[in-house]
Amino acid sequence: MTASAWLWGELPDGFKRVDELPGRIVIVRRDVETFIPVDALFAQGEMSEDSRFVGRARLGLVRLANGEEALLRPYRHGGLLRGLTRGIFWTWPPRPLRELAVTEAARRRGVATAEIVAALVERVAGPLYRGWLAIRVLEGALDLWSALQGHEFAAGGKSAMIRAAAQAVREMHRKGVYHGDLNLKNILIRPEGGGLKAYVIDLDKAILFPREVPARKARANLARLRRSVCKLDPQGLRVSGADWEALIRCYQGAAHA
Repeated sequence: MTASAWLWGELPDGFKRVDELPGRIVIVRRDVETFIPVDALFAQGEMSEDSRFVGRARLGLVRLANGEEALLRPYRHGGLLRGLTRGIFWTWPPRPLRELAVTEAARRRGVATAEIVAALVERVAGPLYRGWLAIRVLEGALDLWSALQGHEFAAGGKSAMIRAAAQAVREMHRKGVYHGDLNLKNILIRPEGGGLKAYVIDLDKAILFPREVPARKARANLARLRRSVCKLDPQGLRVSGADWEALIRCYQGAAHA
């Protein structure tokens, strides 16, 4: 491994580094390289607090020269560190580059997840940096929690959403990907192929196994998803006990399909 690869991480196939400015690195997907406005990405990263798109932080919307759109997600700490460090990190390789590598590995295994078009890192001082990830917009998609709050798709409603989510999580586990923060907002649902399809996103803390995710880890992932349900919907108004049992049955059914 070269010193550069040790410091910044290995580049996945199909990506290249395009910005050589001191203290800044930009990795882009080769098939959209000519359409990505690099300076606009950094500018949008600075302005993302005003965006209408919300994750752990506000998401910027970047229009590519080919007419497509990408969401620019800044990295933010959660929990107690959120107010202290905000968007400053010190772990290496940088988190955007690690998530890029893990996401591309998951995509190559056949996991339905987001398509990253660029990863950006800006050194602040010494080992400290800020980072962003640009993700191609999945047209017509909603996160599962938003969909369950009444924005139901016509093709089957809640039962179809639950079935699609369960199948996506089961397929992710079958392909050896353990999600580090599985929750209702990290599963996207959209109409596709005459039905509904689910995508599992935000693989920042994911772990790749050489084969299927061990049963104990898979159960832990489902327990994390269950805690998300209880936190967002403590009264069970959107996801009842019966809905959760249906999700588990679909998951188990997909496991034996």
